[in-house]
Amino acid sequence: MRKHTTTILKIPGLGIALLQLFDIFIHAVTDQLEILRVTSNIIVLVWLAIAAAGKFNGKFLQIAMGSVGAYLILNITFLALEGVRNMEQGGELRVTLFMLIFLTTVLSILLIYIKGRQTSN
Repeated sequence: MRKHTTTILKIPGLGIALLQLFDIFIHAVTDQLEILRVTSNIIVLVWLAIAAAGKFNGKFLQIAMGSVGAYLILNITFLALEGVRNMEQGGELRVTLFMLIFLTTVLSILLIYIKGRQTSN
């Protein structure tokens, strides 16, 4: 049962990491690196790396919530400063940003939930 749970934990973690790397990549290739956005991606990647190494199993929930919270705060701050429309793209809604935030948040909640269930068993 332990191996099955570990595999299940890896799926959302890998998905979250790939989303963060994709986000950084699309900003780099379009020459639109924003410090708030990249910082939020790095926070999530560091959280995942440390969690994967098992460095803070006892405080997983607190650190996970803090990391995801920081990710959301930085992205909301970015939207407050830059707007929900990208003027460099003709005023289009930041649909990709909203999808990345949504997917990262949902997968993070799933990862936290699964890890919480694993810990309580």
